[in-house]
Amino acid sequence: MMQRWRDLVVVQWSLLLALVVALPWRGPGFLLSYDMVWIPHWTLEREDLWGVGSAVPRAVPSDGVVAVLSEVVDPVVLQRVVLIGAIALGGVGAARLLDHCGLGVRLVAATYALWNPFVAERLVLGQWPVLVALACFPWIVVAVRDPKAVRGVVLTLALAGTALSIATGLMGLVVALVAGWRAGVLRIAVLGLLVNAPWIVATVARFEPVTSDPGGVTAFAAQPEGPLGRLGALASLGGIWNTEVVPTSRTSVVTAVLVVVLLLVVALGAVRWWRTDRRLLVPLAVLAVLGHALAAWGWLAPGTLEDLIAWQGAAGVLRDGTRYLALAVPFHALALAHGAGYLGTRVAALAEDVRWSTVGVVAVLALPLAALPDLANGVGGRLTPVEYPDSWDSAAATIEASQVPGDLLVLPFDPYRAPSWNDGRSVLDPAGRYFDRETVVDDALTVSGVTLASENPRAMDVAVVLDDPLATTADLARLGIGLVVVDVEAPGGDVLPAAVGGARELGAASDDLRVLEIDGARRIAGTEEVRTAVTVAWGLAALTVGLALLLALSRLPRRLRAAARALSRPYGE
Repeated sequence: MMQRWRDLVVVQWSLLLALVVALPWRGPGFLLSYDMVWIPHWTLEREDLWGVGSAVPRAVPSDGVVAVLSEVVDPVVLQRVVLIGAIALGGVGAARLLDHCGLGVRLVAATYALWNPFVAERLVLGQWPVLVALACFPWIVVAVRDPKAVRGVVLTLALAGTALSIATGLMGLVVALVAGWRAGVLRIAVLGLLVNAPWIVATVARFEPVTSDPGGVTAFAAQPEGPLGRLGALASLGGIWNTEVVPTSRTSVVTAVLVVVLLLVVALGAVRWWRTDRRLLVPLAVLAVLGHALAAWGWLAPGTLEDLIAWQGAAGVLRDGTRYLALAVPFHALALAHGAGYLGTRVAALAEDVRWSTVGVVAVLALPLAALPDLANGVGGRLTPVEYPDSWDSAAATIEASQVPGDLLVLPFDPYRAPSWNDGRSVLDPAGRYFDRETVVDDALTVSGVTLASENPRAMDVAVVLDDPLATTADLARLGIGLVVVDVEAPGGDVLPAAVGGARELGAASDDLRVLEIDGARRIAGTEEVRTAVTVAWGLAALTVGLALLLALSRLPRRLRAAARALSRPYGE
């Protein structure tokens, strides 16, 4: 009975903190920030949505999953549910790993698991699949921590939650293997391959092998966030390469002092944890060491990582090293909780009153909140919903009505925009997803003033044509481009490249978008073999997750009845 009530309090507390973060998200529209691009209407017929094409499938299967779910749930609502649910679920999962501890200790674990610099920075950067994966990590550990009673349904669904992107899929598999190697490596590996099949097959079946610019290692290296420098930033789960998304409070001296205190409690808790539960400590500590090592690699030894990427382009997934600090979050959260429990017992002993233990635990509980106050109210209000201008729907209707074959090109040929209707905040160009045609966009990122080479062969070919002052529309048509959308408001949008000079205006031009038409294009589609392989991969993943969901739903009524009976008993029975 007491355990049921504690579980309920943890869920309520985690949801409350998630809602505090989400306070500015009320109102119509989408949250559009850096890599987070959601649109009102998804076109399921677009092959690039499923990973058939020349681009590296970074948004596979995340975009496809969102597109399918948006058929039954309003995308605006879905975005809020995913973000708030991921934040809250991470806290509940961390507390679940301490279900043998007191309520206060569990609340500390839940708080730090969801209220930390990693969550704040990745939220503003728009990497929502990373946040979903982070929420699933503790549940993977919950599922495999007893090798004699592996919870297959929980493991399957948690691994599926991490499989929304390449990097998170790899992290999820690593968490499962490290935490559950006693439960059977082969079983975990097969299950991981099944739920990650969409991006695995889409990557292997690309027209060209994956290439990455080794110069990105330095550009993505960890950065300092205040008086504690890079080392302090990484130790406290920060250090992201994009300093524009760093919460303002992270740069203050007061926060630096609080962070030092927090880290001391984490260290104290790790010692205490070692003495009480080594079986759980060891795998989480291994994951934490791995996460911190990958995060610091590009800073401490960039040359070795550059050599690895030059030799094998697929290793470019390691460039954004601080992303892998997600592996360290469960360890930090549980170590802080153990530290809180120890301090609570010491305070009670000094006061000679067990009730004073609450004071020590509450003091530690407040540390993450005090050290990162701007996570309250959406990281200082950096995320507020916006609505797409009406001109975007008009352009979409024009493109849908066009009979011209070929794919869509978006100009200016730059990956990011900072439109006025998004309050001037940077976001990956939404035009890459908004329209119902396969869309060619630039993927040559500029990071810290360094422009990295494109990884999409087709985008590179288009860039060459656009840079040629003697090029014509026929050159674009040969590359399969039949329509062009010009973002007039973006820098450079008022000057068209020579290759587009002969294109016809299609429909009425608006203040921010123009649609142009090119004759003679042909549609460039993936081969039938690639399409078949990707379809099979999606089918395997969907079947695996679907069976797990059916099993979970079949057990749900029994669990609800048991919970209702427990909660209906008088308190203390």
